[in-house]
Amino acid sequence: MGDTKTTTVPLLEMRNITKIFPGVVALNNVNLTIRQGEIHLLLGENGAGKSTMIKTIIGINKPEGGEMFWLGQPMKIHSLDDAYELGISVIYQELSNIPCLSIVENMYLGCEKRKNGLINWKEQRTCAKKALERVGLSDIDVDTPMEKLGMGQRQLVEIGRAIDRKAKLIIMDEPTSSLSRKEIDFLMNLMLELNREGVAILFITHKLDEAKWVGDRVTVLRNGQNSGETLMVSDVTEDDIIQMMVGRTLDEKYPKRKNISIGEEILRCEGLCADKFDEVSFSVRRGEMLGVFGLVGAGRTEVMRAIFGADALADGKIYLENKEIIMKHPRDAIKQGVVLITENRKEEGLILIHDVVENGTIVTLDKFKSRIGLIDNKKRNAMVRKHGEDLNLRPLQPDKQSLNFSGGNQQKIVIMKWLLSGAKVFIFDEPTKGVDVGAKVEIYNIMNQLLEDGASIIMVSSEMDEILGMSDRVMVMYEGKQMGILDNDGSVGQEEILTLATGGTL
Repeated sequence: MGDTKTTTVPLLEMRNITKIFPGVVALNNVNLTIRQGEIHLLLGENGAGKSTMIKTIIGINKPEGGEMFWLGQPMKIHSLDDAYELGISVIYQELSNIPCLSIVENMYLGCEKRKNGLINWKEQRTCAKKALERVGLSDIDVDTPMEKLGMGQRQLVEIGRAIDRKAKLIIMDEPTSSLSRKEIDFLMNLMLELNREGVAILFITHKLDEAKWVGDRVTVLRNGQNSGETLMVSDVTEDDIIQMMVGRTLDEKYPKRKNISIGEEILRCEGLCADKFDEVSFSVRRGEMLGVFGLVGAGRTEVMRAIFGADALADGKIYLENKEIIMKHPRDAIKQGVVLITENRKEEGLILIHDVVENGTIVTLDKFKSRIGLIDNKKRNAMVRKHGEDLNLRPLQPDKQSLNFSGGNQQKIVIMKWLLSGAKVFIFDEPTKGVDVGAKVEIYNIMNQLLEDGASIIMVSSEMDEILGMSDRVMVMYEGKQMGILDNDGSVGQEEILTLATGGTL
């Protein structure tokens, strides 16, 4: 890596930072030192304090205690504008661009280049074009609306904006969570290239393989505190990092099931067709988990949305317990006991401003009505609390707004909603997306318990290890076509699945 990393004066130093919110110590005497021109990993479970650290660095949070230094000088930062002036840019997991505006409008929003008091569109377009070339988007017109771009391209535009602003430190918060494998590879190589040019990167991720690939040093947070010292990435294993994150070793990354015998067929789909897929047929049995794998654009999510009644089918039949059912609307699916835990829980799975009770019972309110039609809130709250305990919801505060829970616990609230509905078939679309390693194991245990209780699961995942670690069978899709269904009996590996997922044959 670059020689700048041997510079004695750190780029950013945070000493004994403490941040307190009402009733919660979010950061407790946390230390972080980022050297010039290094890729520094900031890891930890959801709720460990990573987001609070980011907001403190960029001036959104004002700490109650501690000191911050930029290139050895006391750091006076009160807003995001101050951060930009210093040379700090942030690329959030939830992208901050405005879809209806063009690329160039987004890149210079709030920091327009001006000439004689007017926006200098010529200069902005020239600079934006250079920035896009830098991030591999030279074939895209800078006047293209952001909504026309894929998620990976939007991510790269944000990085291009940071490069254009001559950022000395780029903070990347889960930048690969919505990217394809090809886009991830490009981003990782771009990070290394920026690193060689002396740009420091603070990289927050749950994907430890990516972290090990690009990281120089690693700082781990647990419960708002440093978990051990900052270490060289080359000196630690993934197991070491996991133990620092969760405070224990994880005996099984993919926990084994107990007392499960796969039973009769529950759901069967024959010849499903729509705009994004064609002639998809499969079945799933009681106590079975069917994994569904494919690259971006394969049509996996579209098939699941059609089964759930969220999108229309052009042709095909769906059978539940050998009886044909018609899914014209999600309420039809819910009534039949088929439910979907969506990929995008924040927009489609939860009403974030509502509390756990409201979200957990939103589809089952009738169960809590008295004879005169009033909601029995005592019964409702008790049921939510019981399921919250069963799911290990943390914190167990039924009246807390859902937006204030970590990603893993938000996923548990979504699962609770469908548990209360008495569903037979659970469709999980990217169930552990944006979830830390400890919460992943908890979600896998919940899924295994559902199977033990006699449910059936269809799991869509982009993580090959997850597919192989959890599924009984694997359906592979490519460009809307079903390429095959494989028994996951130990004879199937990543090579076979990837061959089918890229349009090949076995």
